Amino acid sequence: MTRLRAPILAIAGLGLALAGAAAAQGPDEGHFVSAAGLQALVGKAKDDPAIAPLPTGPGATVLAARRLKPGEVEVHERLNDEFVVQSGHAVVRVGGRVNGNRQTAPGEWRGGEMTGGHSYQMAPGDVLWIPAGSPHQVTPKGGAFRYLAFKFEAKPAPAR
Repeated sequence: MTRLRAPILAIAGLGLALAGAAAAQGPDEGHFVSAAGLQALVGKAKDDPAIAPLPTGPGATVLAARRLKPGEVEVHERLNDEFVVQSGHAVVRVGGRVNGNRQTAPGEWRGGEMTGGHSYQMAPGDVLWIPAGSPHQVTPKGGAFRYLAFKFEAKPAPAR
């Protein structure tokens, strides 16, 4: 976790710069970030993964991400993920079981070894929804993989 602190602070600074640029917009006028702006957020970062928060409304988090190498297995107990691929190719494995992971924050788990699940071959324009609680891992293929990660709180299932 300490290893990630400096990149997160740099990324937070980028997010604040975006928020400052959006402040000129009225509260009912939405938030706009151009495609060039999205690429610039993570394009020059030396860290991997490079992740930058985007302005959103309540109940959602959107991250612009770039990966150059395989990520750790992740499990979010209360958050659904939706990936929208911008450029590059990757295999995203979803489901199965994880052994040996560690809790990094309440409801957040990283690392370990994944067994089972399904592998999705991701390319520009593809969308993948990952339900809360499902292990997943991103492995770029042949260079940088850029995507948007939309994170939404999972609603509890209605009682039967």
